[in-house]
Amino acid sequence: MTHRCPTAPEEPCAPPALDELRVLVLGLDPLTAAVCLALAEAGVCLLNIRDPAPVGTADVRHGPYPAEFQGQPRELVLRTLLRRRSPRCAPLSAPELFPSAAVPTAVVLHTWSVPGDLVADLATAPSPELDPALPTLSVVRDGGSVVVWPLTDWAHRPCRACVASAVREARRAFRGSPPTPGEPLLPRQDGTVAVLTRTVATGEIAGRLLSHVLRDDAAPRAAPSDPPHDAPPDVPPAGTGTAPSGPPPARPPSGTQSPAGPDACLVLRRGLTVLPLAPDPRCLCSLAFTGL
Repeated sequence: MTHRCPTAPEEPCAPPALDELRVLVLGLDPLTAAVCLALAEAGVCLLNIRDPAPVGTADVRHGPYPAEFQGQPRELVLRTLLRRRSPRCAPLSAPELFPSAAVPTAVVLHTWSVPGDLVADLATAPSPELDPALPTLSVVRDGGSVVVWPLTDWAHRPCRACVASAVREARRAFRGSPPTPGEPLLPRQDGTVAVLTRTVATGEIAGRLLSHVLRDDAAPRAAPSDPPHDAPPDVPPAGTGTAPSGPPPARPPSGTQSPAGPDACLVLRRGLTVLPLAPDPRCLCSLAFTGL
């Protein structure tokens, strides 16, 4: 579908269609695979997914991967599932073909996961060479907890040390009493809590990706004196269930740094509990969204 531009200054520009959204997904753990399927169901056709790791037992147990595909590359299996879910979806695994930030509907989802009990088990898919200005949403999943970063550009995505620090802080946030020697900071709970986290976080992450380039068609059209149509309200922290009040602030252009404020923190979800998480002050990665 072609994006229609206004012919008169007062005419609002038509929002991009869902099939114009281009999403590059790096890392296909059970949570991210569910996000991809949710995007396909919403009408997103241009998904570029990358994760050559084989489908493991945990992927089958906690994700959408069928048992008969165990041992095959995640990206290969998920492409099959996406085509089954939406015949219009045309997934591929070629990050080198992903467009630059000049395409306003392009966005990257970069995910990490902790498959074991130790923070040192932190893993992600290999990072390709991308346009440094591409808007990027970073996520890490650790058992029943999910941490989401503010939107940054690709060049300022969190490094491995920042992600590991966030995992440690998330475990401390939900730790009741000091662990005994040799005990993990937070016992892994892959039961009800983890299922609830994945279910809720799937919709939240998919929604943040969609809201970055789309606006609600049911929202009233902007008057000439209002903020421009391409400056939608900032998305509130995931899971808060609150809507922004007051006039909608302008969204920074893609690739620019976000100002300090409510969005200058990470969002930690575990089950139905949502907490703000301060970034690691010892690393410069947080400058991308704190501005400090």
